[in-house]
Formats: sequence, structure tokens, C-alpha cells
Amino acid sequence: MTANPGPSVLILTQEFDLTVDPVITALKERGARVVRVDLSYFPRRMQLTTSDFGGTPRRLLRDVEAGREVDLDELSAVWYRRPTAFDFGPDMGKAEGEFARREAMQGVGGILRATNCLWVNRPDVDAVGELKPFQLELAKRLGLRVPRTLVTNDPQEVVDLLDSSDGPIVYKAFTGGVIHYPGAFPAGLLTTVVGDEIRENLDRVGHTMCMFQEYIEKAYEVRLTVMGNTYLPVTISSQERDNTRVDWRGETTDMPYGPYHPLPEEIVKKTQALLTELGAVYAAVDFIVTPSGEYIFLEVNPMGQFMWMQHDIGIPMGDHFADLLMRGGPFTRGEVTQIGY
Repeated sequence: MTANPGPSVLILTQEFDLTVDPVITALKERGARVVRVDLSYFPRRMQLTTSDFGGTPRRLLRDVEAGREVDLDELSAVWYRRPTAFDFGPDMGKAEGEFARREAMQGVGGILRATNCLWVNRPDVDAVGELKPFQLELAKRLGLRVPRTLVTNDPQEVVDLLDSSDGPIVYKAFTGGVIHYPGAFPAGLLTTVVGDEIRENLDRVGHTMCMFQEYIEKAYEVRLTVMGNTYLPVTISSQERDNTRVDWRGETTDMPYGPYHPLPEEIVKKTQALLTELGAVYAAVDFIVTPSGEYIFLEVNPMGQFMWMQHDIGIPMGDHFADLLMRGGPFTRGEVTQIGY
């Protein structure tokens, strides 16, 4: 008797991605068949086919170099992690390469999107979900408290804010604040309290969109990782150290974790509503908790990192994520289970 094959999971990510490796191990332990590819494999190493000819519809993905093939109609889940761009090689001209890229976006994207399985997350969901001003407006409409916010490229608006503000103001980058300088390591731009010194550099505000928010006093912060209907809230005691007081990303090796606090039911319901509106199955959500115990929504990152909490405090994040992928889809939002540590 032949055993039933386990679910098939397609993982789209770059070749060097340490977050993926423990999840693949957990998936294989659960009997899943895992195919990991990067979009840079297309077209020279990856082949995609969809056809209605010959009597039987076919949708296939082949990794020619690895000798692997997956029937896309048999997929249980697709994890759209962090793939890199298509690579058409050095021999294709610029104009032809741009045409090929547009065709690939339609063809590859259309074939993969047609799969009737769980997506974590669809790339269009990630793209919309990362729009910070949209997140904030949506969160407000759903009843979450958010910091008062100014988004502008008008220097005078910033002057007016500083003149009228009754408390500290922070500048916060939309995209994580990473700047890639040629020949150097990426530079990170953390959330920063601004004051009168910004008046000397106001012309820079006119160069691009900028976001300024009121600074809210904190008792601690919460990084909530949402994997389907599983919630994993982690307390960060950011006020214990100077380098994490404004932005806990200032600590990279010894994060000041606090004791587990389950989220209040009201915050769970509103977060579920927010993620339903965004269409996100997976997300990392950041909150401030004030000294009075009020939860303040900061942002949702539909592609946020999570494996660092497994390394630091032993939460089996890889196992929880593998369980999500094993369940397949399409995903149905339902009763939430909160996991402590």
C-alpha cells in the first residue's frame, strides 16, 4: 500500500534566507514536500507551463538545474517570502529585457496567482499592506488608537507642526529606514525625536514624502506575530535602556524582553478586522502600551521578520509557521489562539 503524499508547499525566496531554513525543516518533519525557488531562476533555470491542450489541463513549475517539478494544482500553500527579481542574463538588450520583464510579470504572476491554495501572503496583499498612511487610516476607522501623524513633503507644514506641538515629535521612515550606499554596508535610519535642529535642514523635507508623529510615552511595547489565527505577542521592555527607548530596533544583540502579556480581547478583535481588510494571513504588528495600559497601534508589516524570537527566547516560530502552511487554504479567519512564552 502506498502512503498518501503529504502536502506540497512552494516557497519563493532568495537563495540566502536564514528565516526559511528552520521552517523547511519543520515542514519536512511533518511530511510536506517542499519546493524552494527564487524568481531570479526565471527564465534560465525555472520553467513554467500552463496548458489546456491535450485533454488534461496542466500547470507545472520546473527547476531544471535541481531536477524538480511541482504540479501547481496540487499545492497546499505558497509562501511568498522575499524573492529577488527575474534574471534574463547579460546577453539580452535593455529594450528587449524590459519587454521580457513585463511579459514575465504577466505570465509568471498570472500562473502562480491562479493557484487555489493558501498564500502567505499574496504579493499584491503585501504591496498594499505596506502602505503606512493607508494602514493608519484603516486602523483608525476600525477603532484602534494611532499616534497623531503628519505626512508631507511641504517644509512649511513641518514648521507649523513644531510651532504648535504640545509635546515631542518623531520622524519615522516608511520603509524601514535602510539606505544602501555604493560600496558600503546598508545604513539604518531609526525613528528619531526631532526638535529645532530640523529647521536648519527643512529643505530636505521637500525631496520626498516624510512622516512625523507625536511621541507617546510608553510602559512597554508589543511585537505581535500573526500566523493565521495564531497570535504570538512578545513584550519588549524598551524603556529599560536608552538605545531602545524611542525605537527598540536600536538593539540588535540583546533585546530587553519582558514577561508575556496576552492581548486584550478588544485589541484582538480590532487586529483581526484590520488584517481581514488588508487580506493578510501573516503579519507582524507593533503596539505601544502606555503607562495607563492603553494599546497604541504603530504599524503592521506583512513581511516582518519572526525567527529572531525563536533564537532569543525559544518560541518555536518555525513550527508555528509550518503548521500554518500545512493547513493549506484558502484561509478562513476565525477564533484566535494566543501563544505565550
